[in-house]
Order: sequence, then C-alpha cells, then structure tokens
Amino acid sequence: MRPFRGRLTRPTTILRIAGAEGHTNSGRAWIFVFAATVAVAILAAGFAVAGAPSSAEARRYSAYADREKPVISFLLSEPANVEDFKREFSLTDAEMQDVLDAVRWENEILAETYAKSETIVNANRELPRDRVRQKMAASSYDESVRTAVAETKGEVRRILPPGSQPDLQRWVDARWQEERESLDQEPSTSLTTSALKTGMTFRVFATQYVGYTKREVAMPYRKLAALGGYKVRIRPAGSSTKVWAGVKDVGPWNTYDNWYAFKEYRVMWKDLPRGLPEAQAAYFDNYNRGKDEFGREVLNPAGIDLTRAVARDAGLGRYENSWVYVYVPWAKHY
Repeated sequence: MRPFRGRLTRPTTILRIAGAEGHTNSGRAWIFVFAATVAVAILAAGFAVAGAPSSAEARRYSAYADREKPVISFLLSEPANVEDFKREFSLTDAEMQDVLDAVRWENEILAETYAKSETIVNANRELPRDRVRQKMAASSYDESVRTAVAETKGEVRRILPPGSQPDLQRWVDARWQEERESLDQEPSTSLTTSALKTGMTFRVFATQYVGYTKREVAMPYRKLAALGGYKVRIRPAGSSTKVWAGVKDVGPWNTYDNWYAFKEYRVMWKDLPRGLPEAQAAYFDNYNRGKDEFGREVLNPAGIDLTRAVARDAGLGRYENSWVYVYVPWAKHY
C-alpha cells in the first residue's frame, strides 16, 4: 500500500495528502482488502477507556452514519456477511460482485490515503508527537477518508433495489453491534501449550503489506525491529496451519504499542488490557477518540502486518485480512 523505497506498485487511483513529504522509515505497505475473517473486539464490560462512549452513547451510535468509519468494507470482508447481505437485498451474483468491487475500490483508496499519511509521520519524526498530530490534522487525511467512505456508500446504494437505504443502515448497524458483542465469546489471550511453559498466544487482526524481505511481519513496537532477532508464530483463526516469521518492521498504526506486555509494562496506552492493540480499541470502541498516536483515524483494528509470503504460507489469500493467533515466545505469562 505504501509506494516507498521502490518496493510497491501504486494503485491506479491516488489521493494526495497536503503537506506530505519525505520517505517512510518502515517500508510497509498496508493493504485494506476484501476477504477477511471478521470478528470484533471491544473492551471488557465495565472497563473504562479514554474517549470510549458511554452506554447510552453506544446505543445511539450508528457505524453506518459515521463519516470516517469504513464499516461496509469491513463487514463485507466476512464471507458469512457477504452471503447474508446478498440474501437480505435479493441481489444477483453480478450485483453482489458490483458491491464487492466498490468495497475493493474503497480499500485501495484508503490504503493510499494511509500511505500518504506515513510520509507526514516520517518527515516529522524528530518533532514532538503533538506537533505531528497537528500536521496530520492540517492534512487532507480525514477529508480523503470521508470522501472514500461516502462514495462507497453511494455506489452500494445505487446497486441496491430502490428504497433500500433505511434497510442498508439497519443491516450495517445490526451487524456492527453483533460484531462488537462477539468479544465475550472469544478470549484475546491464552497460555501456550509449549513444554517450556514460556510465551503467550494472542488473538489479533492481521493485514498484509510489502516488507523489506519476502518473509517477515511488522508489529507496532519500534524496539522489536530495531533490536532484531524476534520471531512470532502465526495461525489464522479457524485453521491449524502455523507459520514462523521474524519481526523486521514497525506497525501497523502505532510505533510504541507493545500490546503483548502486561499493561504496567506498556510504553503507551497503559490503561488497555494485555493483548488488546490500541488500533483495535480505537476502531471498535472509540478509544483515544478513534485515533492512533499520530492523530490518524484508525481505519482497521490491525495489531500485526504479514508479508504476502507469510500470509500465503499461513493459508490466506492474496491480500486477505484475517483474525489470527500470534504466539509471542518472549511474552511471559506470570
């Protein structure tokens, strides 16, 4: 997704962000794409988070009406939701494909938008974080996101039968609420079965990117890539396939989010429980007002990036995002 260091093919449609300059220090290429296994994470009941809505606000909130929430593309990354959407609106195969094409278009635009924002981050990396946030706020990042989301909604409405807009909003908001409530049925952490009794397994959302090498992953904590030698094991949800890969890049979204650590040892976001990436809390529960450390609206809940080769070996399709189980061998469970 990010056309830096000559390792990425740019999408044909490009949105420019004002003030973007310089080169990224990560070389990652975020791909927000169709065909993911979707589940949603929210904080445990009663857990207080900065910027999280109250219960009453949560009931009033409409993900569909949120101008900066790419919720349709996220929900339609789940095959079961695709089938339900097709039945709900009595779409033909061709019409459903048109909807999915609109989703993929949005994914490309948002990927390019994120990539452009990275140039702002890296061109100003020596500045205090507050100054970087100011530059991000002055850029066209939010405007680009709103435009892409609005155009996708408009295209989907055009494809649906006339008069379906209220039904579309009801469908999106109902599925969104179901996904948010799914956290209680799916623990985010577990003890490993390793005979050495070391390490922890965490359930996080994974996206794909173009890395420095073919086989690597990125995690949102700068120290791992800087020191080198760290490896994790990936297993997609619903699969028995396991793949090891080295942590050689930083991201997604944040750079000081060691989400696998006990909260007292987290560098940032110390009020989040262990195993919950900040991006996940921001995307689903409006943590930090839905933004990352640089003030960007978080567009997906990813806590790890996989290169295409790692994703393929794990059984994922080309640019297929998915919830995965990440075994972190250096994360102690005591």
